[in-house]
Parts: sequence; C-alpha cells; structure tokens
Amino acid sequence: MKDIVLYDRNCHFCKASKRLFEKLDWMNVVDWQALQSVNRPDFSQEELMEEIHLITPKGEVKKGFFAIRRMLLRFPLTGLIGLILHLPFLKPAGRFGYKVVADNRTCTFRKK
Repeated sequence: MKDIVLYDRNCHFCKASKRLFEKLDWMNVVDWQALQSVNRPDFSQEELMEEIHLITPKGEVKKGFFAIRRMLLRFPLTGLIGLILHLPFLKPAGRFGYKVVADNRTCTFRKK
C-alpha cells in the first residue's frame, strides 16, 4: 500500500522537492496529492500549509521531519539515511532543521 503525501502545489520549493522524491521512489510507494485539492476535515488548511503531511496505509499521520524521514526510509537509495535519522539524538536536530527550511521555503528556492 502507498503512503499519501500532501504537498503545496503553489510552492516552488515544495514542487521541486516532490520532483526529487519522485525520482527516488523507484518502488512507487508514495501517492502525491496537492493539499489545495484535498478535503480533509481532520486537518485545517493552516496546518497543512505549515508542514508536509504523510498518511500511512494504516492511517497514521507523520508531519514535517517525520514525514521526510519515513519517505527516505522507504526509498531504496536513501533507506540508510532514513534509518540513521531514527537515531534518538538526531530527532531534535531533524525537527529544528525541517522547521528552518519550512519557515523559509519561499525564500530558499526561486523558479528560474
């Protein structure tokens, strides 16, 4: 079964990240859905705009760093990176790093 990833289709950085992850998804384990076209009463629009959301086949929700970590773990080429990111002492750094990028995403990548 596939994970569902909700991304911001109006954000150039998010679209570029999606394209990169799609290239890594050799096993086709992720279904990308634009948050603008999804009606999910369990998430507010503000919450969805704040960070990436991943919904597992079991219905678990992973957000931000934890969503990225799960995707990296599931892709063959990045599985080891995803595994390393599960080390307990990397959790605070991963959350902080994700927040910095997410808070500045419109400034970190410009469409040419």
